[in-house]
Amino acid sequence: MKKRIAALFLTLVMALCAVQAMAEIPIIASTDVNLEEYTVDPADPLKCFISGMIRTDLTLEDGTARTLYQYIPETVQYRQASVAIAIPTGADPVEFIETTGWKAQADEQGFTLIVITAGDQGWQHDESAYTAATYKYMNDRTYLYTEIAAFYMVGYGDGANAVMAHAVVNSEKFSGFAAFGVDAFDVSVLETGRTTPSNDPEIMKSEVKVPVWFAAAEETESVKELRAYWQNANELTGTDAVRNDYADEIYTYPVYMIKDYDLTDMHVATVRVTWDTARATTPEFTNELWNNFLRRVRRQESAMVNALRAFATNAELGMDTVKLVVDGVTREFDVYVPTAVKEGKVQNVPVVFSYHGNGGSGESFSNRTSWNKTAEERQFICVFPTGSRTGNFKPTASWREEPDIEFFKVARAYVLENYSVDKTRVYVTGQSMGSAMTWYVVLNCPELIAAAAPNDGLLNMELYQEAKLDVVMPVIFNVGTLDKHFMEGGRNYQQTSEVMKIMASWYGNTKTEEETFKYQTGRFYGYVWTNKDGLPVLQEQWVVDKIHAMIPEETYLLYDFMANYTRGVDGTSYYMGVAIEK
Repeated sequence: MKKRIAALFLTLVMALCAVQAMAEIPIIASTDVNLEEYTVDPADPLKCFISGMIRTDLTLEDGTARTLYQYIPETVQYRQASVAIAIPTGADPVEFIETTGWKAQADEQGFTLIVITAGDQGWQHDESAYTAATYKYMNDRTYLYTEIAAFYMVGYGDGANAVMAHAVVNSEKFSGFAAFGVDAFDVSVLETGRTTPSNDPEIMKSEVKVPVWFAAAEETESVKELRAYWQNANELTGTDAVRNDYADEIYTYPVYMIKDYDLTDMHVATVRVTWDTARATTPEFTNELWNNFLRRVRRQESAMVNALRAFATNAELGMDTVKLVVDGVTREFDVYVPTAVKEGKVQNVPVVFSYHGNGGSGESFSNRTSWNKTAEERQFICVFPTGSRTGNFKPTASWREEPDIEFFKVARAYVLENYSVDKTRVYVTGQSMGSAMTWYVVLNCPELIAAAAPNDGLLNMELYQEAKLDVVMPVIFNVGTLDKHFMEGGRNYQQTSEVMKIMASWYGNTKTEEETFKYQTGRFYGYVWTNKDGLPVLQEQWVVDKIHAMIPEETYLLYDFMANYTRGVDGTSYYMGVAIEK
């Protein structure tokens, strides 16, 4: 009896401690956040200045009001994932993320939670207005910038049907979702998915791949139809399945059908089924759901329907994270070193500085482009710098001529001193605003690099016209035919050729576009400018059906162009060992 009393007392104490811990999470009204009060902290310029549980009242298109909560941990990191959680009717948002283990995961890994709650009448089957408003609000936040390629949604209890319905008609927005409690799901919604085009009019919503995990109490006919729907979307034919301690059925793409060279679209979407909804609310289950399912897949920008790709953090990929103080501001970059270089089998290798676009990060860019994979195969070191914020707080990090040229110089000196690098083979590349940063390096300090590969971004024309380069600067400019900025009729379409002509004139080559050498390889085609000796110095490359984003296949062609060039200690540019005369 004494043991029972002691056990009950201990349980009561633990329960009281849990309630006290949950009560310590502050709930802040979003209207109380004054953005004008905040400026960037030079010691940690990527830090978010808000933490806790933030309550926001949304006004939907029909004029009705709904409430959502955001949990932003003190450990929140720049450009990390967001998980939207539809909690059961009547559940307390703070208590729910505590007891299910979501708060612990967010605290440990520095990502945000968005808790969406039922209306006065509970969860309705059609919650599209509310979930759409939630998605828009998440992307419009000016105090926090998350990873667009890592948006996930999870529904519990009667909130599971709302999440499942939202996923059916918004499949291309998700990197993964889960719905635990779909026993009463109205499968007529699936017909909407089968008949509604996605962002690509040739692909129906029902044909968009997305990882899904759902739970139900039993295998009803509607649940069977749900399973078949998502199996078909993910090309998971057949009935064979494996299981683990959390999912009773796991369907994956057959390994023997996966192509090693299939880089843009990876077959990483799986379907998991659990025949017990109660199990899904435990911290152990949430740990499996997050760490071994949701966060392992991201939907990277690549086309009208963005591709799914496997994800690992830069730390998991074995990269070094370096932080340096530049002009009083802490800056950071990640360094990928190929295995052979780490093991000392290969030394004195090239290095590529790879710059992300506006609002990106070194980690997001390495994952969406697979530059690190190319570095491993071609055996060069790859550096992924992260931009910074200055002045009044801005949600995104980007690049500017000042102070980022100085950042490049400091990072370059550090890498050359601390890694086994061939100093004659330093290259720079980048996408969008990272392309602008690449051009800044080209125009400001070309003597510090051997070649450059800007992608999907140009600078003001006057900068090229006024440039006076003392050395030859080999450049390949790469852009997509479906890039809204550069496709025919786009505001930068004509400028592309004008920039290349201006650059050709730097080398005494005034040939017109029609007189240059043309080529086409698969979906890549373009023009090559040579100097007076016939050595290639410039290349304009177009990628068929590519939007304003980099795809992994490009990295090989861009590197193979740059790898032909070296920069001598006297500033001379060499093409495959032959000096290039201006």
